[in-house]
Amino acid sequence: MGNSLALRCVSGGGAARRPLVIGPDGRPVCVEEAATGAAELMIEAPGHVVARAADAAKERRVRAMAADEPLRAGEVYLLVPAIRAGARLGDREVEAIGRLIVSGGGRKKGRSKQPGGKRIFPEVVVDMSAAEEDEMGTQVQAQAQAHCHRSTQWRPALDTIYEA
Repeated sequence: MGNSLALRCVSGGGAARRPLVIGPDGRPVCVEEAATGAAELMIEAPGHVVARAADAAKERRVRAMAADEPLRAGEVYLLVPAIRAGARLGDREVEAIGRLIVSGGGRKKGRSKQPGGKRIFPEVVVDMSAAEEDEMGTQVQAQAQAHCHRSTQWRPALDTIYEA
């Protein structure tokens, strides 16, 4: 019972700045110590790598950090699936990361006016008119149908070769 406070992420006014790590679901990940390394985060989240948000926004590509690199206080980091390491980022993702870097991960007081305002990455809430929304919906449906059509894997007919 006495250790329950030690497991919570508490930040007071006089607390030292810690690195901000954004998880794969878009929510901030609590970092207990200021001297945490990338390896410790990768151990806690198997199959994920740590990337600097500033580098990802500048290069438009997710570059995985080395496991022995320490996380710097006040910087923003992304915890992404390992298969996304080296992948190019879309415009919306770069825009969301850019806004996150500019804000420094600081929270605004009061309620968020946008639904899902707690999510930072990878989804960005965009205001659209009804016509744009309908047009976007038909495009998404067409892409989904094309993907399902193409997703069937080619299976060759394997015949036995008789040697005489």
